[in-house]
Amino acid sequence: MQVEGIVLVTGAGSGIGRAVAQRLAYFGAKVVLCADLTVEAAQETAEMCKNVKRLGDLGNLETAAYQVDVRNETSVDNLVDGVARTYGRIDVFVNTAGSGAANQTPIRDMSLADWRSLDEVHNIGCFLLTRAVLRVMDKQVAVEPTSIFGDRPPIRGAIVMLTSLASEGTFRGVGNYIAAKHAVKGMVQTAAIENASRGIRVNAVAPSYVSGPMMDKFLEASPEVKKVMLGDLPMKRLVGPGEVADAVAFLASSASSYVNGHTLVVDGGASLALSNSPF
Repeated sequence: MQVEGIVLVTGAGSGIGRAVAQRLAYFGAKVVLCADLTVEAAQETAEMCKNVKRLGDLGNLETAAYQVDVRNETSVDNLVDGVARTYGRIDVFVNTAGSGAANQTPIRDMSLADWRSLDEVHNIGCFLLTRAVLRVMDKQVAVEPTSIFGDRPPIRGAIVMLTSLASEGTFRGVGNYIAAKHAVKGMVQTAAIENASRGIRVNAVAPSYVSGPMMDKFLEASPEVKKVMLGDLPMKRLVGPGEVADAVAFLASSASSYVNGHTLVVDGGASLALSNSPF
């Protein structure tokens, strides 16, 4: 498996986004561009990518960091246009930017502000990013895959969106998050069929509960919730950011050249018998 060319990762300042940027550096990206609402965090990730031991003899890696607010049309367009001007193309785009529900509230009691807050960062944000990147990819010359994938047609680009297990079903009390993630999945599927014939693939990765500082702190503060949540998981553990990043790398590479409009669920089998108990 090999990832080539110019890679842009949004939400790269921490968690899954940071793991994705490092993994794509490992698998051969020529340039890894890290964007986040907090540019200092994106810069930290960019420096980490430079220290990644790369697979095989892939040459030097170039990195850069950018600030972006995915909810803001001007901010998104400035980011993508700036990358296109500087590097000439975007071969792989991965969006991991997002936020979780602040509390569990039934829809009948939810405020419009709470609904809009997650719709803007997930649904609207993914739309703005995908639209901007598609406009760049559509104009760039399709390139031949590396020799290991010599039997595959030329490609213009690959887009991978991070959704969630929430896009595959529902949980009580987080209707704003559920609706936003379902909207992202629908956009991914639509963009996939609209651009398939143009050599651009669009897919998604949907992890279950992901290990990280925020989730780990939450679980340690709520032993009963932790017990029930882990009881829902067949592997009895959370998925690691690196495990999610590996799934992203597959969809970003020519190894998945005939995978399009797909949501790759990374949940250890949890959705086979999810009880909904934690919420």
